[in-house]
Amino acid sequence: MKQRFIPLVLNPAPNKLRPSSIRLSHHTQNKNHPANYRNAVTRRVTRRHILYPSLALVSLLAIRTATIAASSTNYPSSCGDFGIIKLSIARGGSQGKRKMNTETGDYNRTERSEDDETAIEADTNFVIGGGAINEKKRFYSGDDAEGRRNGNGNLSTSQRVVDVNGNNSTGETDDHEAGDEVVTKRPSNYDPSNVVSHMLHTFAGLDRYPNYLSRWSMDDIDTLEDSLEEKLREVRQQKKSIQERRERIMHLVQRAVMEMGEGGVSDDDGLLSFLNPPKSWDDVRNNILNPRASEAIFKSKFFAGRGGRRKDKRDHRMPATVDDVLSGNVAVELDMGLLEGWIDQEMFDVYSFPIFSEEFCTKLKILIRTVVKLGEEEEYINLNLGRRPIDLDTIGMGWVNDLLLNLVMRPISNHLFKETESMDDLDWRQGYIAGYSVDPQAKTGTPRHQLVSHTDDSEVTLNICVGDQFEGGLLRFYGLRGTKEEGQLVGEFEPVIGTALIHAGRHLHEVTTVESGDRYAYVVWARSWKGVRAQTCPCCWLNRRKGEECICGKRWN
Repeated sequence: MKQRFIPLVLNPAPNKLRPSSIRLSHHTQNKNHPANYRNAVTRRVTRRHILYPSLALVSLLAIRTATIAASSTNYPSSCGDFGIIKLSIARGGSQGKRKMNTETGDYNRTERSEDDETAIEADTNFVIGGGAINEKKRFYSGDDAEGRRNGNGNLSTSQRVVDVNGNNSTGETDDHEAGDEVVTKRPSNYDPSNVVSHMLHTFAGLDRYPNYLSRWSMDDIDTLEDSLEEKLREVRQQKKSIQERRERIMHLVQRAVMEMGEGGVSDDDGLLSFLNPPKSWDDVRNNILNPRASEAIFKSKFFAGRGGRRKDKRDHRMPATVDDVLSGNVAVELDMGLLEGWIDQEMFDVYSFPIFSEEFCTKLKILIRTVVKLGEEEEYINLNLGRRPIDLDTIGMGWVNDLLLNLVMRPISNHLFKETESMDDLDWRQGYIAGYSVDPQAKTGTPRHQLVSHTDDSEVTLNICVGDQFEGGLLRFYGLRGTKEEGQLVGEFEPVIGTALIHAGRHLHEVTTVESGDRYAYVVWARSWKGVRAQTCPCCWLNRRKGEECICGKRWN
Protein backbone atom coordinates (compact mmCIF):
# COMPACT_ATOMS: atom_id res chain seq x y z
CA MET A 1 0.00 0.00 0.00
CA LYS A 2 1.32 3.45 -0.79
CA GLN A 3 2.71 5.62 1.98
CA ARG A 4 0.03 7.61 3.78
CA PHE A 5 0.35 11.32 4.37
CA ILE A 6 0.94 12.63 7.87
CA PRO A 7 -2.47 13.58 9.37
CA LEU A 8 -3.03 17.29 9.90
CA VAL A 9 -3.46 18.78 13.36
CA LEU A 10 -6.71 20.68 13.05
CA ASN A 11 -7.83 23.79 14.89
CA PRO A 12 -5.74 23.80 18.06
CA ALA A 13 -7.81 25.15 20.92
CA PRO A 14 -6.82 28.76 21.74
CA ASN A 15 -6.07 29.79 25.30
CA LYS A 16 -9.11 31.50 26.75
CA LEU A 17 -9.74 33.30 30.00
CA ARG A 18 -12.32 31.51 32.08
CA PRO A 19 -14.40 33.12 34.84
CA SER A 20 -12.90 30.72 37.37
CA SER A 21 -9.40 31.99 36.54
CA ILE A 22 -10.20 35.62 37.37
CA ARG A 23 -9.36 36.39 41.00
CA LEU A 24 -10.42 39.44 43.05
CA SER A 25 -7.67 41.84 44.09
CA HIS A 26 -6.79 42.15 47.77
CA HIS A 27 -8.39 45.62 47.78
CA THR A 28 -11.80 44.40 46.71
CA GLN A 29 -11.66 41.55 49.19
CA ASN A 30 -11.05 43.95 52.13
CA LYS A 31 -14.30 45.75 52.95
CA ASN A 32 -12.49 48.20 55.30
CA HIS A 33 -10.08 49.41 52.63
CA PRO A 34 -10.43 53.19 51.93
CA ALA A 35 -10.93 52.56 48.24
CA ASN A 36 -13.95 50.41 48.98
CA TYR A 37 -15.40 53.09 51.29
CA ARG A 38 -15.10 55.73 48.55
CA ASN A 39 -16.66 53.40 46.00
CA ALA A 40 -19.61 52.66 48.31
CA VAL A 41 -20.30 56.38 48.84
CA THR A 42 -20.15 57.01 45.10
CA ARG A 43 -22.62 54.18 44.41
CA ARG A 44 -25.13 55.52 46.99
CA VAL A 45 -24.96 59.07 45.55
CA THR A 46 -25.40 57.76 41.99
CA ARG A 47 -28.43 55.67 42.91
CA ARG A 48 -30.11 58.39 45.00
CA HIS A 49 -29.59 61.46 42.76
CA ILE A 50 -29.38 60.05 39.24
CA LEU A 51 -30.65 56.49 38.79
CA TYR A 52 -33.86 56.56 40.89
CA PRO A 53 -35.24 59.85 39.46
CA SER A 54 -34.48 58.62 35.91
CA LEU A 55 -36.34 55.34 36.45
CA ALA A 56 -39.33 57.17 37.91
CA LEU A 57 -39.52 59.53 34.93
CA VAL A 58 -39.30 56.68 32.42
CA SER A 59 -41.98 54.75 34.28
CA LEU A 60 -44.41 57.71 34.28
CA LEU A 61 -43.90 58.31 30.58
CA ALA A 62 -44.43 54.62 29.79
CA ILE A 63 -47.62 54.42 31.88
CA ARG A 64 -49.06 57.51 30.20
CA THR A 65 -48.21 56.20 26.72
CA ALA A 66 -49.83 52.85 27.44
CA THR A 67 -52.95 54.51 28.87
CA ILE A 68 -53.37 56.70 25.78
CA ALA A 69 -52.84 53.69 23.51
CA ALA A 70 -55.39 51.61 25.36
CA SER A 71 -58.00 54.36 25.36
CA SER A 72 -57.68 54.81 21.58
CA THR A 73 -58.58 51.18 20.79
CA ASN A 74 -61.51 48.84 21.25
CA TYR A 75 -59.50 46.58 23.51
CA PRO A 76 -59.72 46.59 27.31
CA SER A 77 -57.12 48.81 28.94
CA SER A 78 -55.71 45.75 30.71
CA CYS A 79 -54.36 44.61 27.32
CA GLY A 80 -52.13 47.66 27.18
CA ASP A 81 -49.48 46.16 29.45
CA PHE A 82 -45.90 46.82 28.56
CA GLY A 83 -44.40 44.52 25.95
CA ILE A 84 -47.73 42.94 24.94
CA ILE A 85 -48.76 42.48 21.33
CA LYS A 86 -51.85 40.85 19.86
CA LEU A 87 -51.81 38.03 17.32
CA SER A 88 -54.94 37.57 15.24
CA ILE A 89 -55.43 34.00 14.06
CA ALA A 90 -57.78 33.70 11.11
CA ARG A 91 -59.84 30.57 11.26
CA GLY A 92 -59.45 28.16 8.36
CA GLY A 93 -56.74 27.95 5.70
CA SER A 94 -54.32 25.11 5.05
CA GLN A 95 -51.48 26.95 6.77
CA GLY A 96 -53.44 28.00 9.84
CA LYS A 97 -52.01 27.87 13.31
CA ARG A 98 -52.75 24.66 15.10
CA LYS A 99 -55.74 24.63 17.44
CA MET A 100 -56.45 22.48 20.45
CA ASN A 101 -59.18 19.90 20.07
CA THR A 102 -61.38 20.56 23.11
CA GLU A 103 -62.53 16.94 23.20
CA THR A 104 -59.16 15.18 22.95
CA GLY A 105 -56.77 17.88 24.09
CA ASP A 106 -54.59 17.34 20.99
CA TYR A 107 -53.23 20.08 18.79
CA ASN A 108 -54.18 19.75 15.15
CA ARG A 109 -53.78 21.81 12.03
CA THR A 110 -56.81 22.84 10.04
CA GLU A 111 -58.50 19.96 8.26
CA ARG A 112 -56.82 18.56 5.16
CA SER A 113 -58.35 16.65 2.30
CA GLU A 114 -58.21 12.89 2.08
CA ASP A 115 -55.62 13.19 -0.69
CA ASP A 116 -53.27 15.04 1.67
CA GLU A 117 -53.63 12.28 4.26
CA THR A 118 -52.56 9.56 1.83
CA ALA A 119 -49.29 8.14 3.06
CA ILE A 120 -47.94 7.58 -0.44
CA GLU A 121 -48.52 10.14 -3.15
CA ALA A 122 -46.73 11.27 -6.30
CA ASP A 123 -44.14 13.96 -5.58
CA THR A 124 -43.65 16.48 -8.37
CA ASN A 125 -40.45 17.84 -6.78
CA PHE A 126 -38.29 15.03 -8.17
CA VAL A 127 -36.45 16.58 -11.11
CA ILE A 128 -34.86 14.57 -13.92
CA GLY A 129 -31.42 15.83 -14.95
CA GLY A 130 -28.93 18.17 -13.33
CA GLY A 131 -26.83 17.38 -10.28
CA ALA A 132 -28.62 18.69 -7.22
CA ILE A 133 -28.17 16.88 -3.91
CA ASN A 134 -31.90 17.06 -3.18
CA GLU A 135 -34.97 19.12 -4.03
CA LYS A 136 -35.40 20.90 -0.70
CA LYS A 137 -36.16 24.60 -1.10
CA ARG A 138 -33.10 26.57 -0.04
CA PHE A 139 -32.74 29.96 1.60
CA TYR A 140 -29.69 32.17 1.57
CA SER A 141 -28.37 35.13 3.48
CA GLY A 142 -30.99 37.57 2.20
CA ASP A 143 -33.91 35.55 3.52
CA ASP A 144 -35.41 36.30 6.92
CA ALA A 145 -37.31 34.15 9.37
CA GLU A 146 -40.68 35.12 7.90
CA GLY A 147 -39.52 34.01 4.46
CA ARG A 148 -38.82 30.60 5.90
CA ARG A 149 -42.33 30.45 7.31
CA ASN A 150 -44.24 30.69 4.03
CA GLY A 151 -41.55 30.54 1.36
CA ASN A 152 -42.02 34.05 -0.12
CA GLY A 153 -40.82 36.47 2.53
CA ASN A 154 -44.33 37.58 3.49
CA LEU A 155 -46.31 37.01 6.62
CA SER A 156 -48.49 33.91 6.56
CA THR A 157 -52.01 34.78 5.49
CA SER A 158 -53.37 33.20 8.65
CA GLN A 159 -51.28 35.25 11.07
CA ARG A 160 -51.20 39.03 11.53
CA VAL A 161 -49.17 40.77 14.22
CA VAL A 162 -51.11 43.68 15.66
CA ASP A 163 -49.77 46.39 17.93
CA VAL A 164 -51.67 48.02 20.78
CA ASN A 165 -53.10 50.67 18.42
CA GLY A 166 -54.87 48.04 16.35
CA ASN A 167 -52.47 48.37 13.42
CA ASN A 168 -51.13 45.26 11.77
CA SER A 169 -47.58 44.76 10.53
CA THR A 170 -48.35 46.59 7.25
CA GLY A 171 -49.57 49.70 9.08
CA GLU A 172 -53.25 49.13 8.26
CA THR A 173 -55.96 49.07 10.88
CA ASP A 174 -57.00 45.53 11.76
CA ASP A 175 -60.72 45.01 12.31
CA HIS A 176 -61.57 41.79 14.10
CA GLU A 177 -64.62 39.97 12.87
CA ALA A 178 -66.90 37.97 15.10
CA GLY A 179 -65.46 34.54 15.78
CA ASP A 180 -61.82 35.54 15.22
CA GLU A 181 -59.49 34.21 17.86
CA VAL A 182 -57.39 36.91 19.48
CA VAL A 183 -54.34 35.77 21.40
CA THR A 184 -52.14 38.10 23.40
CA LYS A 185 -48.46 37.24 23.38
CA ARG A 186 -45.21 38.68 24.56
CA PRO A 187 -43.06 39.68 21.58
CA SER A 188 -40.66 36.83 20.83
CA ASN A 189 -38.49 35.77 17.91
CA TYR A 190 -38.29 32.19 19.19
CA ASP A 191 -39.25 29.95 16.27
CA PRO A 192 -38.02 26.35 16.65
CA SER A 193 -40.23 25.09 13.84
CA ASN A 194 -38.38 27.14 11.24
CA VAL A 195 -35.01 27.98 12.81
CA VAL A 196 -33.04 24.81 13.53
CA SER A 197 -30.57 26.58 15.81
CA HIS A 198 -33.43 27.53 18.13
CA MET A 199 -34.33 23.88 18.56
CA LEU A 200 -30.69 22.91 19.11
CA HIS A 201 -30.36 25.58 21.81
CA THR A 202 -33.51 24.25 23.44
CA PHE A 203 -32.32 20.65 23.53
CA ALA A 204 -28.94 21.72 24.92
CA GLY A 205 -30.66 23.67 27.68
CA LEU A 206 -33.07 20.88 28.57
CA ASP A 207 -30.18 18.45 28.77
CA ARG A 208 -28.00 20.70 30.91
CA TYR A 209 -30.20 22.64 33.32
CA PRO A 210 -32.80 21.36 35.81
CA ASN A 211 -36.17 23.08 35.33
CA TYR A 212 -34.76 24.86 32.27
CA LEU A 213 -38.17 26.06 31.09
CA SER A 214 -38.87 27.86 34.37
CA ARG A 215 -36.95 30.79 32.88
CA TRP A 216 -39.24 30.96 29.86
CA SER A 217 -42.53 32.71 29.22
CA MET A 218 -45.56 30.50 28.82
CA ASP A 219 -45.95 31.73 25.23
CA ASP A 220 -42.51 30.39 24.26
CA ILE A 221 -43.20 27.12 26.08
CA ASP A 222 -46.42 26.78 24.06
CA THR A 223 -44.43 27.47 20.88
CA LEU A 224 -41.91 24.77 21.80
CA GLU A 225 -44.66 22.28 22.64
CA ASP A 226 -46.40 22.96 19.31
CA SER A 227 -43.13 22.52 17.42
CA LEU A 228 -42.33 19.21 19.11
CA GLU A 229 -45.86 17.95 18.49
CA GLU A 230 -45.45 18.87 14.84
CA LYS A 231 -42.11 17.05 14.60
CA LEU A 232 -43.61 13.98 16.26
CA ARG A 233 -46.46 13.98 13.74
CA GLU A 234 -43.90 14.31 10.96
CA VAL A 235 -41.94 11.32 12.29
CA ARG A 236 -45.09 9.21 12.55
CA GLN A 237 -46.26 10.24 9.09
CA GLN A 238 -42.88 9.40 7.54
CA LYS A 239 -42.80 6.08 9.39
CA LYS A 240 -46.23 5.17 8.06
CA SER A 241 -45.32 6.27 4.56
CA ILE A 242 -42.04 4.31 4.59
CA GLN A 243 -43.72 1.15 5.82
CA GLU A 244 -46.40 1.28 3.14
CA ARG A 245 -43.89 2.26 0.44
CA ARG A 246 -41.56 -0.63 1.29
CA GLU A 247 -44.41 -3.12 1.19
CA ARG A 248 -45.39 -1.97 -2.29
CA ILE A 249 -41.78 -1.95 -3.48
CA MET A 250 -41.24 -5.53 -2.26
CA HIS A 251 -44.34 -6.55 -4.19
CA LEU A 252 -42.81 -4.91 -7.25
CA VAL A 253 -39.44 -6.62 -6.65
CA GLN A 254 -41.07 -10.04 -6.47
CA ARG A 255 -42.79 -9.29 -9.77
CA ALA A 256 -39.45 -8.23 -11.29
CA VAL A 257 -37.83 -11.49 -10.21
CA MET A 258 -40.69 -13.48 -11.76
CA GLU A 259 -40.37 -11.57 -15.02
CA MET A 260 -36.63 -12.23 -15.12
CA GLY A 261 -37.43 -15.94 -14.81
CA GLU A 262 -40.05 -15.78 -17.56
CA GLY A 263 -37.52 -14.04 -19.74
CA GLY A 264 -35.36 -17.15 -19.84
CA VAL A 265 -33.10 -16.39 -16.87
CA SER A 266 -32.45 -19.64 -15.03
CA ASP A 267 -31.89 -19.96 -11.31
CA ASP A 268 -28.43 -21.24 -12.13
CA ASP A 269 -27.57 -17.68 -13.12
CA GLY A 270 -28.30 -16.64 -9.54
CA LEU A 271 -30.78 -13.87 -10.37
CA LEU A 272 -33.87 -15.60 -8.94
CA SER A 273 -32.07 -16.24 -5.63
CA PHE A 274 -30.24 -12.93 -5.72
CA LEU A 275 -32.31 -11.47 -2.87
CA ASN A 276 -31.22 -14.16 -0.43
CA PRO A 277 -28.03 -13.68 1.64
CA PRO A 278 -25.15 -16.15 1.19
CA LYS A 279 -25.25 -19.29 3.30
CA SER A 280 -21.51 -19.95 3.50
CA TRP A 281 -18.17 -18.25 3.02
CA ASP A 282 -17.74 -20.25 -0.18
CA ASP A 283 -20.81 -18.47 -1.57
CA VAL A 284 -19.20 -15.13 -0.68
CA ARG A 285 -15.90 -16.09 -2.35
CA ASN A 286 -17.39 -17.59 -5.49
CA ASN A 287 -20.44 -15.39 -6.15
CA ILE A 288 -19.73 -11.94 -4.74
CA LEU A 289 -16.10 -10.96 -4.17
CA ASN A 290 -13.29 -10.18 -6.57
CA PRO A 291 -10.51 -12.81 -6.30
CA ARG A 292 -8.04 -10.25 -4.92
CA ALA A 293 -10.53 -9.24 -2.24
CA SER A 294 -11.12 -12.90 -1.30
CA GLU A 295 -7.40 -13.49 -0.94
CA ALA A 296 -6.80 -10.44 1.28
CA ILE A 297 -9.80 -11.20 3.49
CA PHE A 298 -9.81 -14.98 3.88
CA LYS A 299 -6.06 -15.41 4.27
CA SER A 300 -6.13 -13.22 7.37
CA LYS A 301 -5.70 -14.82 10.80
CA PHE A 302 -9.37 -14.18 11.53
CA PHE A 303 -10.42 -16.71 8.87
CA ALA A 304 -7.32 -18.92 8.78
CA GLY A 305 -8.16 -20.91 11.92
CA ARG A 306 -6.35 -18.73 14.48
CA GLY A 307 -9.09 -16.16 14.90
CA GLY A 308 -12.65 -15.45 13.85
CA ARG A 309 -14.12 -17.58 16.58
CA ARG A 310 -17.09 -16.95 18.81
CA LYS A 311 -17.97 -18.38 22.17
CA ASP A 312 -20.74 -20.93 22.37
CA LYS A 313 -21.96 -23.03 25.28
CA ARG A 314 -21.32 -26.21 23.34
CA ASP A 315 -18.11 -25.26 21.54
CA HIS A 316 -15.76 -22.52 22.71
CA ARG A 317 -13.82 -22.71 19.41
CA MET A 318 -16.70 -22.47 17.00
CA PRO A 319 -15.73 -20.54 13.79
CA ALA A 320 -17.58 -17.35 12.94
CA THR A 321 -20.35 -17.94 10.41
CA VAL A 322 -21.72 -15.66 7.69
CA ASP A 323 -24.72 -14.90 9.92
CA ASP A 324 -22.37 -13.90 12.77
CA VAL A 325 -20.64 -11.35 10.55
CA LEU A 326 -23.83 -10.05 8.90
CA SER A 327 -25.39 -9.43 12.32
CA GLY A 328 -22.26 -7.73 13.65
CA ASN A 329 -21.97 -10.20 16.54
CA VAL A 330 -18.26 -10.62 15.87
CA ALA A 331 -15.71 -7.98 14.89
CA VAL A 332 -13.71 -9.02 11.83
CA GLU A 333 -9.98 -8.29 11.96
CA LEU A 334 -7.91 -8.10 8.78
CA ASP A 335 -4.11 -8.30 8.59
CA MET A 336 -2.37 -5.07 7.65
CA GLY A 337 0.23 -6.95 5.60
CA LEU A 338 -2.46 -8.43 3.38
CA LEU A 339 -4.26 -5.09 3.08
CA GLU A 340 -1.11 -3.43 1.72
CA GLY A 341 -1.16 -5.74 -1.28
CA TRP A 342 -4.86 -5.11 -1.89
CA ILE A 343 -5.38 -1.38 -1.26
CA ASP A 344 -3.89 1.57 -3.19
CA GLN A 345 -3.86 5.17 -2.02
CA GLU A 346 -5.21 7.44 -4.75
CA MET A 347 -4.81 10.73 -2.85
CA PHE A 348 -4.86 11.91 0.76
CA ASP A 349 -7.38 9.81 2.72
CA VAL A 350 -8.83 8.30 -0.49
CA TYR A 351 -8.09 4.61 -1.19
CA SER A 352 -9.13 2.14 -3.89
CA PHE A 353 -9.37 -1.65 -4.06
CA PRO A 354 -11.24 -4.27 -6.12
CA ILE A 355 -14.18 -5.65 -4.17
CA PHE A 356 -17.00 -7.10 -6.34
CA SER A 357 -16.73 -9.54 -9.21
CA GLU A 358 -17.93 -8.14 -12.53
CA GLU A 359 -20.62 -10.82 -12.64
CA PHE A 360 -22.07 -9.68 -9.31
CA CYS A 361 -22.06 -6.05 -10.52
CA THR A 362 -23.96 -7.06 -13.67
CA LYS A 363 -26.64 -8.93 -11.69
CA LEU A 364 -27.11 -6.00 -9.34
CA LYS A 365 -27.42 -3.55 -12.24
CA ILE A 366 -29.97 -5.78 -14.06
CA LEU A 367 -32.10 -6.10 -10.91
CA ILE A 368 -32.10 -2.32 -10.37
CA ARG A 369 -33.00 -1.54 -13.97
CA THR A 370 -35.80 -4.12 -13.98
CA VAL A 371 -37.28 -2.76 -10.76
CA VAL A 372 -37.22 0.91 -11.81
CA LYS A 373 -38.66 0.10 -15.24
CA LEU A 374 -41.66 -1.59 -13.62
CA GLY A 375 -41.83 1.33 -11.20
CA GLU A 376 -42.73 3.65 -14.09
CA GLU A 377 -46.02 1.82 -14.66
CA GLU A 378 -49.16 3.64 -13.58
CA GLU A 379 -49.69 1.35 -10.59
CA TYR A 380 -46.29 2.23 -9.10
CA ILE A 381 -45.53 5.67 -10.54
CA ASN A 382 -46.08 7.43 -7.20
CA LEU A 383 -43.21 5.42 -5.62
CA ASN A 384 -40.73 7.61 -7.56
CA LEU A 385 -38.33 4.70 -7.84
CA GLY A 386 -36.39 5.94 -10.85
CA ARG A 387 -36.21 9.54 -9.72
CA ARG A 388 -34.13 9.05 -6.59
CA PRO A 389 -31.32 6.66 -5.57
CA ILE A 390 -32.56 3.12 -4.85
CA ASP A 391 -32.11 2.09 -1.20
CA LEU A 392 -30.99 -1.55 -1.03
CA ASP A 393 -32.83 -2.17 2.25
CA THR A 394 -36.03 -1.13 0.50
CA ILE A 395 -35.68 -3.78 -2.23
CA GLY A 396 -34.68 -6.58 0.12
CA MET A 397 -30.92 -6.39 -0.48
CA GLY A 398 -29.92 -5.05 2.94
CA TRP A 399 -27.69 -8.07 3.52
CA VAL A 400 -25.19 -6.60 1.02
CA ASN A 401 -24.97 -3.45 3.15
CA ASP A 402 -24.35 -5.58 6.25
CA LEU A 403 -21.71 -7.66 4.49
CA LEU A 404 -19.75 -4.61 3.32
CA LEU A 405 -20.02 -2.84 6.68
CA ASN A 406 -18.88 -5.75 8.84
CA LEU A 407 -16.53 -7.60 6.48
CA VAL A 408 -14.85 -4.62 4.78
CA MET A 409 -15.58 -1.12 6.10
CA ARG A 410 -15.19 -1.69 9.85
CA PRO A 411 -11.85 -3.54 9.77
CA ILE A 412 -10.34 -1.36 7.02
CA SER A 413 -11.45 1.90 8.66
CA ASN A 414 -9.77 0.86 11.91
CA HIS A 415 -6.47 0.91 10.01
CA LEU A 416 -7.06 3.95 7.77
CA PHE A 417 -9.38 6.46 9.43
CA LYS A 418 -9.53 5.85 13.18
CA GLU A 419 -7.19 8.74 14.00
CA THR A 420 -7.97 11.20 11.20
CA GLU A 421 -11.73 10.88 11.73
CA SER A 422 -11.57 10.59 15.56
CA MET A 423 -14.11 7.80 15.47
CA ASP A 424 -14.89 4.67 17.38
CA ASP A 425 -16.08 1.47 15.71
CA LEU A 426 -18.58 1.99 12.88
CA ASP A 427 -22.05 0.86 13.98
CA TRP A 428 -24.54 2.13 11.36
CA ARG A 429 -24.88 1.89 7.58
CA GLN A 430 -27.04 2.85 4.63
CA GLY A 431 -26.50 1.65 1.06
CA TYR A 432 -28.07 2.81 -2.18
CA ILE A 433 -27.63 2.75 -5.98
CA ALA A 434 -27.22 6.14 -7.68
CA GLY A 435 -27.53 6.43 -11.46
CA TYR A 436 -26.12 9.04 -13.88
CA SER A 437 -26.53 9.31 -17.64
CA VAL A 438 -25.84 11.48 -20.66
CA ASP A 439 -29.61 11.11 -21.23
CA PRO A 440 -31.21 11.10 -17.73
CA GLN A 441 -34.37 8.99 -17.50
CA ALA A 442 -36.48 7.67 -14.66
CA LYS A 443 -37.17 4.37 -16.42
CA THR A 444 -33.45 3.46 -16.33
CA GLY A 445 -32.82 4.72 -12.78
CA THR A 446 -30.42 7.40 -14.04
CA PRO A 447 -32.06 10.72 -13.09
CA ARG A 448 -28.90 12.88 -13.00
CA HIS A 449 -26.22 14.18 -15.36
CA GLN A 450 -23.74 14.81 -12.56
CA LEU A 451 -23.58 15.58 -8.83
CA VAL A 452 -22.41 18.89 -7.40
CA SER A 453 -19.64 19.16 -4.80
CA HIS A 454 -20.82 17.96 -1.38
CA THR A 455 -19.94 15.98 1.72
CA ASP A 456 -21.70 12.86 2.97
CA ASP A 457 -23.55 12.40 6.26
CA SER A 458 -21.10 9.66 7.20
CA GLU A 459 -17.79 9.07 8.91
CA VAL A 460 -16.66 6.77 6.08
CA THR A 461 -18.09 6.31 2.58
CA LEU A 462 -17.62 3.31 0.26
CA ASN A 463 -18.29 4.05 -3.43
CA ILE A 464 -18.35 1.07 -5.83
CA CYS A 465 -18.80 1.30 -9.60
CA VAL A 466 -21.25 -1.40 -10.77
CA GLY A 467 -21.45 -0.35 -14.44
CA ASP A 468 -22.26 0.42 -17.20
CA GLN A 469 -20.33 1.44 -20.33
CA PHE A 470 -19.85 5.22 -19.98
CA GLU A 471 -17.48 8.14 -20.40
CA GLY A 472 -17.06 11.00 -17.95
CA GLY A 473 -18.61 10.69 -14.51
CA LEU A 474 -15.27 11.12 -12.72
CA LEU A 475 -15.03 11.43 -8.93
CA ARG A 476 -13.25 14.65 -7.97
CA PHE A 477 -12.12 15.46 -4.43
CA TYR A 478 -11.68 18.94 -2.97
CA GLY A 479 -10.18 18.45 0.47
CA LEU A 480 -11.48 17.71 3.95
CA ARG A 481 -13.85 20.11 5.65
CA GLY A 482 -12.23 22.08 8.43
CA THR A 483 -8.73 21.93 6.92
CA LYS A 484 -6.75 24.49 4.94
CA GLU A 485 -7.13 22.27 1.85
CA GLU A 486 -10.94 22.56 1.93
CA GLY A 487 -12.21 23.58 -1.52
CA GLN A 488 -8.92 22.90 -3.31
CA LEU A 489 -8.79 20.21 -5.98
CA VAL A 490 -6.92 17.25 -4.50
CA GLY A 491 -7.36 14.77 -7.34
CA GLU A 492 -9.83 12.75 -9.42
CA PHE A 493 -10.56 9.09 -9.99
CA GLU A 494 -12.00 7.31 -13.03
CA PRO A 495 -14.48 4.62 -11.88
CA VAL A 496 -13.74 0.99 -12.73
CA ILE A 497 -16.44 -1.71 -12.56
CA GLY A 498 -16.13 -3.70 -9.34
CA THR A 499 -13.57 -1.32 -7.79
CA ALA A 500 -14.36 0.56 -4.58
CA LEU A 501 -13.20 3.92 -3.31
CA ILE A 502 -13.21 4.41 0.45
CA HIS A 503 -12.88 7.92 1.86
CA ALA A 504 -13.89 10.15 4.75
CA GLY A 505 -17.51 11.26 4.42
CA ARG A 506 -16.49 14.86 5.14
CA HIS A 507 -14.14 14.90 2.16
CA LEU A 508 -15.67 17.29 -0.40
CA HIS A 509 -16.32 15.47 -3.67
CA GLU A 510 -18.38 15.63 -6.83
CA VAL A 511 -19.36 13.53 -9.87
CA THR A 512 -18.50 15.20 -13.17
CA THR A 513 -20.91 15.20 -16.11
CA VAL A 514 -21.46 11.84 -17.80
CA GLU A 515 -20.61 12.37 -21.48
CA SER A 516 -21.92 9.06 -22.82
CA GLY A 517 -23.67 5.94 -21.55
CA ASP A 518 -25.10 5.18 -18.09
CA ARG A 519 -23.10 5.12 -14.86
CA TYR A 520 -24.28 3.26 -11.72
CA ALA A 521 -22.62 3.63 -8.33
CA TYR A 522 -23.30 1.58 -5.20
CA VAL A 523 -22.66 3.89 -2.23
CA VAL A 524 -22.53 2.86 1.44
CA TRP A 525 -22.46 5.38 4.28
CA ALA A 526 -21.17 4.28 7.70
CA ARG A 527 -21.42 6.21 10.97
CA SER A 528 -20.08 5.89 14.50
CA TRP A 529 -22.97 6.75 16.81
CA LYS A 530 -21.14 5.64 19.94
CA GLY A 531 -17.94 7.37 18.84
CA VAL A 532 -17.51 10.80 17.29
CA ARG A 533 -21.25 11.52 17.08
CA ALA A 534 -21.63 10.95 20.80
CA GLN A 535 -18.97 13.60 21.52
CA THR A 536 -19.69 16.46 19.09
CA CYS A 537 -22.68 18.47 17.93
CA PRO A 538 -23.61 18.43 14.21
CA CYS A 539 -21.86 21.76 13.59
CA CYS A 540 -18.55 20.70 15.15
CA TRP A 541 -18.80 17.33 13.44
CA LEU A 542 -19.38 18.81 9.99
CA ASN A 543 -16.52 21.30 10.32
CA ARG A 544 -14.18 18.75 11.96
CA ARG A 545 -13.56 20.91 15.02
CA LYS A 546 -11.56 19.04 17.60
CA GLY A 547 -11.21 19.65 21.30
CA GLU A 548 -13.51 19.60 24.32
CA GLU A 549 -15.17 22.99 23.79
CA CYS A 550 -18.19 21.49 21.98
CA ILE A 551 -21.44 21.58 23.97
CA CYS A 552 -21.61 17.79 23.61
CA GLY A 553 -18.13 17.28 25.04
CA LYS A 554 -17.42 15.78 28.44
CA ARG A 555 -16.04 18.97 29.99
CA TRP A 556 -18.74 21.41 28.88
CA ASN A 557 -20.11 23.32 31.88
